[in-house]
Amino acid sequence: MRQSLLTFAAIYAVVLGTSSCNGGAANVPAFNTGTTGQGVQYQQIERLARPAVKELFQQFANHDGTNRTSPAAQPLSSQTLYQEIGSFSTTVAGRSPATVSTLQAILIPDEIAADLSNITDNASYLGVETGGATGGKFGGRGLPDDVIDISLGAVFGKTLSTVVPGLADDGKETPCLTTDNVPQQNAPDKVTPAIFPYVGAPH
Repeated sequence: MRQSLLTFAAIYAVVLGTSSCNGGAANVPAFNTGTTGQGVQYQQIERLARPAVKELFQQFANHDGTNRTSPAAQPLSSQTLYQEIGSFSTTVAGRSPATVSTLQAILIPDEIAADLSNITDNASYLGVETGGATGGKFGGRGLPDDVIDISLGAVFGKTLSTVVPGLADDGKETPCLTTDNVPQQNAPDKVTPAIFPYVGAPH
């Protein structure tokens, strides 16, 4: 029993020390939500609405700062992630300025948008941002959506020039990087079931 108490005390001390260090949860600004005046206090420690965007574009050393910053922090152009989307797309992917600025405008703020005036339309990743060009105007994210391929196609392929009116193809595509080569959930052999949990067998 004494050994168990000592072990618990040691673990508690480590957790307490970690939370008080620089970059720990204790240093994250809190915010209130609700309509009662008392509200509920939260601390934002993660920001990952758009899968793989931060991981693809941003240096790892900057992840924590982005995680603790509001996606809608103004001005959007001053956000580190916005800037790194621009620098990566320009220097690594070699895209044109028009393609880069369009990509920044679509991916920032990195929130999952849903247009509630189109609730009868299909859920579709980046549907709001592209006016329904990715499958539906409701937005959100449908279970069959291959979000990684959609993102890779936008960065390295012709996705943007195909779906964004007036955006010319810059001829700077890298076709071998436009897919993760993982079959979609709604492939012919993997039909999405109509009942919970709505996903097919692993493959």
